[in-house]
Amino acid sequence: MYKWQGNKRVGKRYLYQSFFISFLIIFISSFGLSAFESLFSLFTDRKFGFTPKDIAIMITGGGVLGAIFQVFFFDRLVKRFGEILLVRYSLLFSTCLVFLMTIVHAYYAILLVTITIFIGFDLMRPAVTNYLSRIAGNEQGFAAGMNSMFTSIGNVIGPVVGGLLFDVNLDYPFYFSTLFLAIGIGITFAWKDPENGGVNIPDND
Repeated sequence: MYKWQGNKRVGKRYLYQSFFISFLIIFISSFGLSAFESLFSLFTDRKFGFTPKDIAIMITGGGVLGAIFQVFFFDRLVKRFGEILLVRYSLLFSTCLVFLMTIVHAYYAILLVTITIFIGFDLMRPAVTNYLSRIAGNEQGFAAGMNSMFTSIGNVIGPVVGGLLFDVNLDYPFYFSTLFLAIGIGITFAWKDPENGGVNIPDND
């Protein structure tokens, strides 16, 4: 069996493989972000003695900057790089910044890392969603449902694993998130766009 994407014929199995990689990326990004967000307040309080005001400034600043990039730069970046490359670069950016959280100590350095760390996550998730919508065709309901499910799983597991590691060492949740996001970078190299590379792939089912 075949599915059509534009004027190209794409094997259904190949399409579902593309779905699966997309869902893995969604899970990884949700896991990494939730592990970071859920423990950030405790981390900065215990390690640096930050006040609630300091923490609020960092999180609010990150959210505002992420929203600005989504509104003003997301469309341009997708047109220039495509969703897959944008996700890869966003993962790389987020991975580096999550790791930097464990080695920076100056207030303004922590402020800069925290505010900018959300940019990668805020670009990554809509890029994956945009990709899924583009390739899903008649499978929009399936893609949307699985997108939501993998996001929820990541949001549940991330804080649980992060909390367990945090009790052992303050930096361990961030090391683990760095490793997890790095695996996501590797996965993107196996991620192909059916519209560009999935032509005439048969489905034997």
